[in-house]
Amino acid sequence: KVKYAIPINSATSGLSVSLAASGIGPGDEVIVPALSFTATGTSVLMFNSIPVFVDVDPKTFLMDLTDAEHRITSKTKGMIPVHLYGQALNMDSLMDFAQRHELFMIEDACQAHGAEWNGKRTGTFGALGCFSFFPSKNLGAFGDGGAIAANDLSLAKKICLLCNYGSVQK
Repeated sequence: KVKYAIPINSATSGLSVSLAASGIGPGDEVIVPALSFTATGTSVLMFNSIPVFVDVDPKTFLMDLTDAEHRITSKTKGMIPVHLYGQALNMDSLMDFAQRHELFMIEDACQAHGAEWNGKRTGTFGALGCFSFFPSKNLGAFGDGGAIAANDLSLAKKICLLCNYGSVQK
């Protein structure tokens, strides 16, 4: 239930392309949970940006916004919350947090296909949502694969250009 779904070769590439489209750059800080697949943090490093690791709730293993609140600085530009083990984060609190701090949000929904928060699917709240179709995921493909969800046409176009060497045609 998003306007645009852009296929990509992997969720790792999806996170990287999403960060590029968001304008995250050298020295910018991006909040990520301490518990996630390595791609969540390393995709941030690809842009000479700084992943800021925050604790997770010991009951859900999802990002702890209380800890995140303490890690905000003037360099914090974005966040990559991770929906994990089929669980959706509390998106009401997360959206409020992102808006208060003017953060670009890329949801990592690679392990929560179809999960919902108040009737809305994970990966559709933030500016962009990334999904993995790796064979071990809960919605796996024969090989690697992924998708980026977007509702903003300009972001979707930017992502398509980034994925196709700057060209609008094959």
